[in-house]
Amino acid sequence: MDISKLNSINGNNINKTNETSEGSASGKTSKSSADTPKDKVSLGDYQFRNNDQLFAKLELEKLNESSSQQFKEMKAQVSEFLNASDHSAEAAQETELGQKINDPAIWEDIATKILK
Repeated sequence: MDISKLNSINGNNINKTNETSEGSASGKTSKSSADTPKDKVSLGDYQFRNNDQLFAKLELEKLNESSSQQFKEMKAQVSEFLNASDHSAEAAQETELGQKINDPAIWEDIATKILK
């Protein structure tokens, strides 16, 4: 069903003008329907469409950014653990990294990876 071809809802005319009621605007209707946007995605204007090098560069930048963010988070965890271990061993075990070090499930996962 094309919405642009509907001329009435519940018997009431919508946007009825003199031209459309007389049938003289049939040429304009086809032109305006050609100008209306379609529900399709066009990749013709996408600048990386035919350039694999630019696409690969963009993907590498995305990966570098996410890896950099993960590295910053890990570095913060390690520094928190080291600062807590300077005070006491119990304080170090209370940190997120200290809890992972003492988690038996983590050690089991490490052992299975070593055995593979």
